[in-house]
Amino acid sequence: MTTTTAKKQVRPTAQAGGATDLSELVHYTPEQIEAAAWLPYSARTLRDKASARVFPHSRAGGRITFLPRHIREIAAMHEVRPAGERKRPAAA
Repeated sequence: MTTTTAKKQVRPTAQAGGATDLSELVHYTPEQIEAAAWLPYSARTLRDKASARVFPHSRAGGRITFLPRHIREIAAMHEVRPAGERKRPAAA
């Protein structure tokens, strides 16, 4: 008679480079972002652009919320670099 041993399943762990502290896991509503003036958009605009998939967001529990990394990414979307930093085509 042969006995088989069941292998213990290993649960996935957080990937390197993930949230380092709990503050990175807090979800903010569009109203909270507008009240804190973190972005130059109204709560309605944030919600509309998130629904249109223009802005990154979370939809946990069916509600549109933003993580701190989403807020940073939205701010970076509208950065304008100086003209001297543009990539120039290589001379032929």
